[in-house]
Amino acid sequence: MARSMRETEKFGTRPSWGPTSAVCSVAMAQGIEAELSGGIGAPPGGPDPEAVRAIVERLSSQFDVITRRMIARYREEIVDYRLAAEEVVDQDVYSVSLGLLGVTVANLASGRRPSPEELEETRAGAARRVHQNVSLESFLHALRLWGQTLWQTVLECADERVEAEREAALHLAGQLLEHLDLQSVVAAQGYLDELQSVWSDREVVRRDLLDALIAGDGDSERVRRLARSLRLRLRDDYIVIIVRGEERPLEESPEQSLPARVALRRITEAVRARLKPTAGSLLVGMRHGEVIALYPFEETAELETIQRACDELACDLEGHEGRVGVSGAHRGLAQLALSCAEAGEAVEIAAQTGVRGRAVAFDDVLIDSIVRSSRHAERVVDSTIAPLLAYDAGRQAELVPTLRAFIRSGFNLAKSAECLSVHPNTVVYRLGRIREISGRDPHSPDDLLLLQLGLKLVDLRA
Repeated sequence: MARSMRETEKFGTRPSWGPTSAVCSVAMAQGIEAELSGGIGAPPGGPDPEAVRAIVERLSSQFDVITRRMIARYREEIVDYRLAAEEVVDQDVYSVSLGLLGVTVANLASGRRPSPEELEETRAGAARRVHQNVSLESFLHALRLWGQTLWQTVLECADERVEAEREAALHLAGQLLEHLDLQSVVAAQGYLDELQSVWSDREVVRRDLLDALIAGDGDSERVRRLARSLRLRLRDDYIVIIVRGEERPLEESPEQSLPARVALRRITEAVRARLKPTAGSLLVGMRHGEVIALYPFEETAELETIQRACDELACDLEGHEGRVGVSGAHRGLAQLALSCAEAGEAVEIAAQTGVRGRAVAFDDVLIDSIVRSSRHAERVVDSTIAPLLAYDAGRQAELVPTLRAFIRSGFNLAKSAECLSVHPNTVVYRLGRIREISGRDPHSPDDLLLLQLGLKLVDLRA
């Protein structure tokens, strides 16, 4: 069995396959020759052993060429590999691809399944990709390209004029698919196991620090000790940003589903890529399946820049149903508990109202938050919007859309009519019907405020 991951794979660029050159492929070919010399056990109705031998021998003579063809496809079709350092691709990726090729062809020759030791090489290679900025999706894509290239080469090595070789090639295709499936499962598990260890190394203490800060213990000796252990100098003031993905597990843990773990990693990487303070360190961690970031600031003039960065983050995550909530600006570490509550409320409102592609700042949804937490919320809806919704449902009267347009246009009749594509007199008539049905006059400031609060509550419940 290969040495432990911690001993052999930590950030390395070359695994334990040895020299990454044609010399290595020659040695592998010799090993496969030994497999062939032992004879191929053909089950009843199986392929002709001699045909399999012929194809495998042709494959074995061109390992270096095949591997370089694989590498070229990785770079051409996968952005992560195209952007990776040359030594990573030319040494580590080449070596893993060559080693996997040798193992697979040897197994095709003998008709056996890969051993745990052989699969360990794939697991180790996948684990290294975590540290080389190659995503799991990209690694599995590369594995598929590896399989496609090998299968194309098998077809090229089979003499189509010989029926036995055509049948042998089809048989080898079935074996290759089985091997590829095993390699994919092992690679995904190896990648996620290493990712979990990275979270454990980099995030557990940091999560403890976040928990202590959010609890309001920012000035305690324990917090200062945690910060020193991370070589961090805490700033006095932070904005809290909370990001929630499509799936919201109770907590980040190794037992989560594969999609949930990949989604958390994607969000964490996006947060670090977009949120880059000019002074101080961004603190990032996970609580209850959400990513929490503490963004240091000094002057209120920075808040516009922070909001813009959060909007860009929300755009990055829009395709993954990501929601971003931003707290208000409060001075002092003791206020972080309040900031966290505000960011949590903002992201909750973003999720409830379907906001995507932009961050929701708590200051912008303060009224929504007040209304949502009021014990009079039900009464407000019943006395304002509920009768209008019922009337619209029965008569398609468009009273609620008219009220929305009237509010959004700044209470301007002409702009409201333009928005609704109707005559201004139609808007006047509908506002009158709103007054008659709800008992609230849209031209009265107090009644209009209640009508607007009723709309917000309906949106939040939707």
